[in-house]
Amino acid sequence: MPAVERASDLLGLKVYDAEGKYVGRVADLVTEGDDDPVIVAAIVTRPPWGRLLGYERESATGPKLLELFARSVMRRNSQRIAWNDLRLSP
Repeated sequence: MPAVERASDLLGLKVYDAEGKYVGRVADLVTEGDDDPVIVAAIVTRPPWGRLLGYERESATGPKLLELFARSVMRRNSQRIAWNDLRLSP
């Protein structure tokens, strides 16, 4: 895993599975802890990068039509991968 000083160091990097097959790109990071946050997972997605809009999240409270679209179309291309399982090279 590369040294990480900023989230932007990881966002957009290519992710691969254990066999070296391309999975997608890092679109978002999942952290835990308020005082000293620790990265616990990455949201990996293939285009379109709808994950960044936020409408597909369970906590979204926006126009229902946008929520439904984001959850059915954009979210299907994203997956949460635990930090320890993240592979950034084939």
